[in-house]
Amino acid sequence: MPNNINDFITFLTFLLYGLVFFTAGVAITSKVTRSSKLTIARNLPFFALFAFVHACHEWLVLFLYLEWPTLPPHLLPIISALRLVPAFLSFVLLLIFGLSVLKSVYPQHRGILNLFVLALLPLFIASILTQELEFTPEFFRFIALRMRYFIAFPAALLAGFGLIGYAGTIRSQNDKVARNFIAAGIALIGYGIFAGLVPTGVILLPGVRIEVLRGISGLFILHFLMNALHIFDLEREAQIEERLQRFAQSEKMVSLGKLAAGIAHEINNPLANVSLNVELLKKSLHAPGTDAPYAKRFAAIERNLDRASKIARELLTFSRHEDLGVHVELLDLNEVLRNTLTLLGPRQQDYDFVLNLQPLPPVRGVSWKVEEVFLNVLINAMDANPVDAPITISSRSTPEGIIIEVTDSGPGIAAEHFNTIFDPFFTTKEVGVGTGLGLSICFGIMERHGGHITVANAAQGGCIVTLTFPQGANDGV
Repeated sequence: MPNNINDFITFLTFLLYGLVFFTAGVAITSKVTRSSKLTIARNLPFFALFAFVHACHEWLVLFLYLEWPTLPPHLLPIISALRLVPAFLSFVLLLIFGLSVLKSVYPQHRGILNLFVLALLPLFIASILTQELEFTPEFFRFIALRMRYFIAFPAALLAGFGLIGYAGTIRSQNDKVARNFIAAGIALIGYGIFAGLVPTGVILLPGVRIEVLRGISGLFILHFLMNALHIFDLEREAQIEERLQRFAQSEKMVSLGKLAAGIAHEINNPLANVSLNVELLKKSLHAPGTDAPYAKRFAAIERNLDRASKIARELLTFSRHEDLGVHVELLDLNEVLRNTLTLLGPRQQDYDFVLNLQPLPPVRGVSWKVEEVFLNVLINAMDANPVDAPITISSRSTPEGIIIEVTDSGPGIAAEHFNTIFDPFFTTKEVGVGTGLGLSICFGIMERHGGHITVANAAQGGCIVTLTFPQGANDGV
C-alpha cells in the first residue's frame, strides 16, 4: 500500500485509470450485438479486448510501481521486458479496431489504410535499432516510448477518426447517438496524444501528472461510448417492433386465408352446379332454329361463370400454405420470364415488350410459383399501360441478390396507395376487373423464396416493380 500522499495519488490514479477501461470493455460486451446489422457491431469486440488488456496493463504498472523497490535487481530487466507485452497487445488491438472501422466507412481507401498500418511496424523496429541494444530497464523504457509514438498514437488516431466517420453514416438514424460517437472519437484522439506523444511521469501542469490527463480522457471515452452504444438498444427495439408487426400481419393473413378458403369453397359449389345445368340446358335447347335467340345469353352466363371461377381460384391460391419444398429446383429466371410471356397469348402483341436480360446464375425455387409472380406483375403492367407503349423487363445479378424489374408506361401509383398495395383485396381497378389479390399472392410467394417485392414510381413516369431473389441456393421455400 502507498506510504505517502504522492504514492497514494499515484495508486488512486492508476487504479481508476484501469477501472475506466475495464468498465468500457464490460459496457461493450454486455450489449447484445449478435443479430445487429450495424457495421460497427463486428468491430467493437476488438475495442473491448483493447479495453480489457489495457486495464490489466495499467494495473500491472501500478503493482510494479508500488513493488519496484522490493524486487530483486537481477529480475528488473526481465520484468521491464514483460510489462511491454500487454501494452503492445492492447495498442495493436486498438489499431485493428480503428483500421476496421475506417475501412468499413471509407472502403475506397482500403489500400492506403492498409499501407499506412503496414508501415508502422518497420518504422517502430527501425527506431529501436538506432539505439544500442542493451538488456536494461532504461532500454526497455526507450522501447516503451517508441511503441507509444509508432503504435499507440496512430492507433488512437485511426480509432478516433473511425468513430467520427462512422457517426456520419448513422446521423440519419439518430442524431444524438451520432454526436456521442463523434465525442468518443475526439476523446480517443485526445487520449492518443496524452498516451502516445507524452511520456509517462511527465508533469504538464503544477501537480498534475500526465496519467491524470490520460485517466480523464478515458472517462470521457467511457461516458460518450456508453451513450453511443445506446444505438444497439434502439436497433433491438426497432427489430422487436418489426417482428411484432410481422407477427400481427401474419395472424391477419392466416385469418384472411381461412376466410378466403371458406368463401372460395362456398362459391365453387354453386358455380359447379350452375355450370352443369347450363350445359344440360344448352343440350336440351340444341334444336334447329332455337340457338340464335339464346346464344348471347349463354355467352354472357359462361363469361360470368369464368369470371367467378377465376375469383374462386385466386381466393384458394391466396389461402394455400402447402409445403412447396418437394417442388424446389434450380431455375433460370430469364427462361421463366420468357415462358411467362408466352402465357400472355395474343394479348402481348398489343404492347411493346422490351427485354434487357443479363446472364443470371441459377436460383432455387418453384417454377410454377415464380411464373405466377411474373404473370401477375406483367398483367398489372399491361392493365396500367397504354396500348403500344413500352413495357421494359430487365434482369441483373448484384451482390444484394438477383434483380428482376418490370417498368410500365402507365400513370404510376398515387402516394396514398403505397401503404396498402400489398393488402389483400385492395385494388385500384374498376369493380369486376380485379380482385386485389395479385400483389398479395406475389408478396407471399417472394417471401417464401427468401426474396422480396417492392413497387415504386419511375422518374420518367410509370411504375417499377422490383423482384429480388437471394443469391445462391435457398432451401427455405
